[in-house]
Amino acid sequence: MTFRILLAGLGNRGKQWAGIVGAAPGIELAAAVDPSPDARAIFAERFPGVPIHEDLGRALSDVACDAVLLVTPPDGHLAQARAVFAAGKPLLCEKPVATGLDEALRIVEMSEQARLPLSIGLNFRYLPVSMALRDLVATKTYGEPGFGNFVYQRNRDGMRPGLNKYPLTMRHPMMLEQSIHHLDLIRFCYGREATHVACRTWNPGWSMYAHDANVSCLLTLDGGMEVVYLGTWTGGWNELRFEWRTDCAGGAIVQRELFSDLAAARTGDTALTTIDLPEARAFIDDSAALLDAFVAAVRGGGAPPCGGRDHLRSLALCFAAIESAETGQRVDIRAFEARHGLAP
Repeated sequence: MTFRILLAGLGNRGKQWAGIVGAAPGIELAAAVDPSPDARAIFAERFPGVPIHEDLGRALSDVACDAVLLVTPPDGHLAQARAVFAAGKPLLCEKPVATGLDEALRIVEMSEQARLPLSIGLNFRYLPVSMALRDLVATKTYGEPGFGNFVYQRNRDGMRPGLNKYPLTMRHPMMLEQSIHHLDLIRFCYGREATHVACRTWNPGWSMYAHDANVSCLLTLDGGMEVVYLGTWTGGWNELRFEWRTDCAGGAIVQRELFSDLAAARTGDTALTTIDLPEARAFIDDSAALLDAFVAAVRGGGAPPCGGRDHLRSLALCFAAIESAETGQRVDIRAFEARHGLAP
């Protein structure tokens, strides 16, 4: 039986999701929603035959669907999620689920009270490189991991066509739009929770962003593992540079490109050896895998992938880092979660 999805939000990522849904076996795009006439017109040209609505509430009443895919700016997610759960629909929501911890917790609690699945669009977990790194760490192929260094540097033109414009004016755009993916991957690939974070955020004078677009963190994870993280959208060179190195007792694992290229070396090796990975289209194949897992959970009644409670741990880590940057103090994550009602 075909699984029917209502897509809300027809920006660049929304149109990308429409293509992913349309190509997925056994899944169908039931209808789409966006309040913008321009967005609706552009979508209609690219996806003829898909019913398009202006209002989410009306669409939830009129469209027969099995779940909702929410691809809208995060400041509207609370009201939209409330409408989705009131209509009795499972929800796959793009990250972050909200731009504040209180709203994020309310959305997660709404899904739990309604007994409806909630998944967050942390699709990078489904990249082959992420899965392989997680496996190498879990199996201790190169020994016990001791520390990591994660560097992401680019000059992101926030005015470029096809990019969402709301990060230009939001608070902590780097942290809440980009670093949240990276910190989530650190949790996921290392299989460990952060215990403490010390952080600085800042904005260079040439930045087009209204608020801090640079993030630097020192994370302490369970077991005493330390990770240094640097992320920037305002690099002085317009060239993406990425490296994630994990040093272990018997060697090192290095991801040399943003979405691929994993290599490793034993302590005495003179060069890295590339690790074979399946081919994958970033943002497409990983999102398709997340979608498949979400549909399987809805149909089978299992735990949804990238669930709401799990997402709260990544979001809390981001906000604890923001608190550290604002206070100049190292933050205890467990105490921070307890203060915000997030303690497991």
